Amino acid sequence: MKSVGDAFGRLARCTRAGVAVIGALSLTTIVGMGAFAVELGRGYAADATNQRIADMAALAGALAYNVNNNTTQMTASAKAVVVAQGLPASAATVALVTDAPTSKQLVQVTVTTTVPLALARVFTSALSYDVTATGAATTSTTSSAAPPCIAALSATPTYGITLTGGVSINAPGCAIGTNAGVTVPYGTYITAKQVAAGKNVNNPGSGITTSPTANNILQNKSGAASDWMKDDSGVKSALCQVNKLTGTSDSDYADGNTTCISAKVAPTTVSYSGPAKDWTLAYEAIGGSEPSKYQAVAYNCDYTVPAGTYSIRKLTVPGGCKISFASGSTLTFGSIDMSGDTMTIGNGTVTVAGDFKVNANNPITVGNGDHSFGSLTILGGKKIDIGSGNFNLAGGMSLSGGAYIKVAIGVGNTVVIGKDGSGNAITVEGGSQVCFTSDCTKATAAAGVFSADGNISNTGGGSLIVFPKSVNHVVNGNLTLSSSAIFGAGLYIIKGNFTNGTGGTIQGTDISFALGGTFSFAGGTTLDLAAPGATASYGVPNVLLMTKSSSATKLGGGASGKYSGLVYAPKSDMVVDGGASMSSGTSACLMLIVNTLSLNGGTAIGSSCTGMANSSSSVANVALFK
Repeated sequence: MKSVGDAFGRLARCTRAGVAVIGALSLTTIVGMGAFAVELGRGYAADATNQRIADMAALAGALAYNVNNNTTQMTASAKAVVVAQGLPASAATVALVTDAPTSKQLVQVTVTTTVPLALARVFTSALSYDVTATGAATTSTTSSAAPPCIAALSATPTYGITLTGGVSINAPGCAIGTNAGVTVPYGTYITAKQVAAGKNVNNPGSGITTSPTANNILQNKSGAASDWMKDDSGVKSALCQVNKLTGTSDSDYADGNTTCISAKVAPTTVSYSGPAKDWTLAYEAIGGSEPSKYQAVAYNCDYTVPAGTYSIRKLTVPGGCKISFASGSTLTFGSIDMSGDTMTIGNGTVTVAGDFKVNANNPITVGNGDHSFGSLTILGGKKIDIGSGNFNLAGGMSLSGGAYIKVAIGVGNTVVIGKDGSGNAITVEGGSQVCFTSDCTKATAAAGVFSADGNISNTGGGSLIVFPKSVNHVVNGNLTLSSSAIFGAGLYIIKGNFTNGTGGTIQGTDISFALGGTFSFAGGTTLDLAAPGATASYGVPNVLLMTKSSSATKLGGGASGKYSGLVYAPKSDMVVDGGASMSSGTSACLMLIVNTLSLNGGTAIGSSCTGMANSSSSVANVALFK
């Protein structure tokens, strides 16, 4: 029994020892788990803090980059946020990267902090561990939604943007996109922030330079170019006016874009209904009847007519004769044939129902008042100055051989012109000038309306036409310029084509052209055309030229100049050749929306802008990414 009792005693002692060992081991595990739980909790807290700081810093960096496109300032702004959160600047790394799946440009900030070990040091020799979090924010200036400076919409050809023969596109501040491919062979160059193509980018000579992100070239990219101005209310309204002239509807819009009122004004047709009384001035004796009674000196053919109301079927002023009508008169003529020395008409209402033929050697002066004519023919270097007032011309106006007419249109006056038998409203030839302003060097006062129901052309070297300011200028035909023109501010609604063929200087500020046809400039033309700004009172803000024509557009033959604003020709293939050039002006940037774009023969296109005012490309629009 003693031996059994001893055996249980030993068993009992052994069991207590095992329990003690198990208890000791369990206690260690529990303490270890608690230690790790504490360390993990501190790590998770650090991770959450770092993520918050990284996100804030990424947004700050993206905003800074959107303002100035400068990576140095981008980094400084991001790190300033990190420091403001109590971390050293070295805790963050900042980079401008491109997300491959989406092609979005991101400002990426990685924040790393060190978490010291406390309880867990019982189990490891490490003193701390690192916690890293990364935040990323999109920038807006080169995002896929930002409008590029040059957009070629057609996806049909192999290449939507084609460069050949020593040409270049220089648009360092914005993107270039096409839904087809881009070809930049040896000796041609493109400089841009980004080049995006729906097809292949052929760049054998590495002629494409992108900045600030090198090789920012995207190919086979869906939606590389879009018609981002299609639904712009100003563009749609202007092109609706064109549709009214052409009698067509636009299939791009459900309503055909024809729901508007035409700005065209029909001229008033005047007719002579007075007595059958003709005045033919002559070297005659002073008589008692008209017009001889108005001679001051007999046989000198110099007539002075006092104020009154006169109706004269035909007034003929032969060579060497003079006539003046005092201010305050109301004059109605069937026609005038002026070949004399001078004609002076004071202030008052003047109506010439038929032709006012000016073939005199000295100026003809007409004062202020409403003026209405059947037609105007000014020949051989002759001149006529007409004061302010409403100007109505039922037929066309024709000038040749260095002739000159100035109509000093005042504020709110109307200019309404019909057309001759050939469909021409204004024809200016051989160094002649037509000015619808008081100063033939610039457009000044704002007319109430300018409406020409026919073609306008100035042909021959040295000719000039000056348009007044007006909200709407209507040309119910083609605008053909072979010489110089000054365009007053406003919208120009042109039924047909806008062409300049043989040179001259074309200038205008705060102007927009809406065409039924296309535009074509060549022959050494020098241009300085600027679209209205975002807050301008005239024209379509930021838009210089717009057409829905599918005919080709061409700039060639050494034509060069400044184009400030958007050239909107989404269905037209644009060709720039023959040494021609396009570049931004000073008041707005040059942008293109075309079907395709081809440059060849030593041409160049330059755009100094980052996007149109109020376009998404110029707005600081950032967002956290993923």
